[in-house]
Amino acid sequence: MTAVESKFSEQQIAQFRSRFDDLGCAQLADAAGEYITQLPIPLVPRNGHDRVCGPVFPVATRDDMLPCLQALAAAPPGWVIFIHNETEPSEGLAGDIYTASAEVQRLAGIVVNGAVRDLSDIASIPVPVFSTQVNYVSARTTDVLAERVPDTLEVAGCRIEPGDWIFGDPDGFLILPENRVSAVVAAGSVLREREERLRKAMRSEGKTLAELTGLDDFIAGTGELKFNP
Repeated sequence: MTAVESKFSEQQIAQFRSRFDDLGCAQLADAAGEYITQLPIPLVPRNGHDRVCGPVFPVATRDDMLPCLQALAAAPPGWVIFIHNETEPSEGLAGDIYTASAEVQRLAGIVVNGAVRDLSDIASIPVPVFSTQVNYVSARTTDVLAERVPDTLEVAGCRIEPGDWIFGDPDGFLILPENRVSAVVAAGSVLREREERLRKAMRSEGKTLAELTGLDDFIAGTGELKFNP
């Protein structure tokens, strides 16, 4: 297994996670679209938790549980395990026991490009679980040891490096380099505050988006299109 570490402590990771609760992938993308990479796979929340963020711990498998177990054993607290199954369709690669261990280990989430199972049982576990598939048939093979854990992955045209940050919410998922996390989250917070001012102006003052953006003047060529909350 490959030793990994984050520049952020577990407490700092938790603070970013708390800040992301008030943001979204939309604000991060608007704030710094040049730094984020969209992860275009149909990930669905499986246990009622629809947001996840943290340093990513990637591993690849082919319907074999051994790499998944290696990743679970090695992932540091606060990190998000990302399992990429190279076999299609997928057998179940994470279930209630796997997720229960992730809770004990204080992991921030489990994201599976493949199948999970035991949805009723994982519903009571506070670790966010996402997957692209569900299959009650468990992967029982433990034959092929992963040479590198964690490992760099290419998933749907998105490169995922160990220690990159993964952010997911109901709008989708994105990957962000670790050295950009602080700046991008701060910029996203500024955008979020601006959006809140706009909503307040609409609701409390009855102003329309056209008024707030100066749309009429922009169309007439006498002004710029901008937000003025």
